[in-house]
Parts: sequence; C-alpha cells; structure tokens
Amino acid sequence: MQKQPNISIITVNYNNNQGLIKTLESVRKQSFVSYEHIIIDANSTDGSKDTILKYEKETTHLTYWCSEPDKGIYDGMNKGIEKTSGEYIYFLNSGDCLIENILQEIPFDGTGYIYGDIKFIGGKKNRIEKAPNKVDLVFLLTKSLPHQACFIHHKLFEDKKYDTNYKIVADWIHSMQCIIFNECSYKHIPYVIAEYDPNGVSSDYTESQHERLKWLKNNLPTPLYEAFIELSELQRSAFRDIIPTLNKTRKFQRRAKKIVMFLYKINSILTLHK
Repeated sequence: MQKQPNISIITVNYNNNQGLIKTLESVRKQSFVSYEHIIIDANSTDGSKDTILKYEKETTHLTYWCSEPDKGIYDGMNKGIEKTSGEYIYFLNSGDCLIENILQEIPFDGTGYIYGDIKFIGGKKNRIEKAPNKVDLVFLLTKSLPHQACFIHHKLFEDKKYDTNYKIVADWIHSMQCIIFNECSYKHIPYVIAEYDPNGVSSDYTESQHERLKWLKNNLPTPLYEAFIELSELQRSAFRDIIPTLNKTRKFQRRAKKIVMFLYKINSILTLHK
C-alpha cells in the first residue's frame, strides 16, 4: 500500500506558460520528497500544455493534471482539491515559486492551518511580509493569509470548498470560517515560504475589501456587520494606531471573541429555523 504523502501541491494555470515553468522548477528543486503534484490548467493556448507534458515525463510526483475550461481560479483550485490524497493541501499557482528546500522545514504535525511568511517580488522593490502569530478579527478585517504561505489540513476542506461566487477573497473566506468561527488550530512558522508577484487582481485592496464586506454582510448578523464597518472606518482614520494596541490586551481579545461567537451562533440558529 502506497504511503500517504505529507502534502498535495496544487498548481492552477491559465495562459501563463513562463510563470508555470518557473513554478514547476521551484517544486522540482525541493529535496523534500513526500509530496504529490496536481496541475489544473484552464485550457491554455500558450504552450502551457506542452510544458506540463514535458514535466510529466521528468517527475513521478505529478499524479494528476487536466487542461479544460473552468469558471475561474477558485473553480480550478476546487478541482485540484478533489484529486488530493495528501495530509496537507498547498496552493502554488503559476508564477509563484517555493523558496529552495523550504518544504523540509515544515512541521506537518496535524495543526489545521500552518502558515509562514511571503516574499513579494516585482515592482520597484522586493519585500518580505511577515504574518502575525495571532490571527484574529482585527487582522482579517483588512488582510488575509496568502495561500502561497499556507499549508492547510485536508480535513478543513471536507465540508467546505472555496466559494466560487467570489473572485478574489474565497481563500480569505475559508480561513475566516475555519480559524475564527470554527476555531481550528493554527500556527505561524518563522520561514519565508514562497515568492509571489502581487501584480494580480487579488492585490487590488479596493476590490478585495469590497468582496470581504459583501461576504460579511451576507453571513453575519446586522449588528456584527455594522461593527465591522465601523472598525474598518476607524482603521483608515487618524485613530488607526490605537487598534493594534487595544487588540494586544487580553481583556479586549476576550470580550471581542465572546461577542462575535455569541452573535455568530445566534445567527446560525436563526438561519437553521428559517
């Protein structure tokens, strides 16, 4: 019986052959071997399929690939999830590159979300963005955990895939549901996981925030949604520096979490009885 791999790497691609070549090379350079690779191509016409066929001949880790039309990046990611057998799922889409030999540093220990830091490349200056040790509502109000830096336990996808009604923030929605509302385990590891070119639609703050607020409005009770709006406005005001300071106090964290979980559970009960 074949041993379950520690990780299933999913790569989604559409007409980005040059980016795909870089991504596959970064995977192939890993010394870590307990992984499978799944490639979901959206019927590219730029030579990407030839690149995948060549890669298939050069590695035994490619366990599945397809090239067919889809409904966007999250539809492709969901297709990939269906083909995984690893304990953890990791998304490294075309153009994103793993840091050399990083996979051997990841502690696959059963934690729900294991996440590290990300290196933004391109533009005038490369920079490393460090993720917080604590993921809470204040952080997720305006930011997210980049999927290029997250190793997500497969069990967290058993009852929820990415919501394809959202074009930019479906991965943010998944982390919000799992970490905040379902209180899954998570931890930050002090490593830069991947290089990411932020010149895509998901890096547009205005559009991302629009989708975040749309989801919050559709899924939270009105008082909690209005509180999010007020906090969002406060973060953009001259008082924004007060919020991180407040958020570090245990009293603030306890009260905020109790209120959120109470309202969320009440809303869930009312929804079930509609």
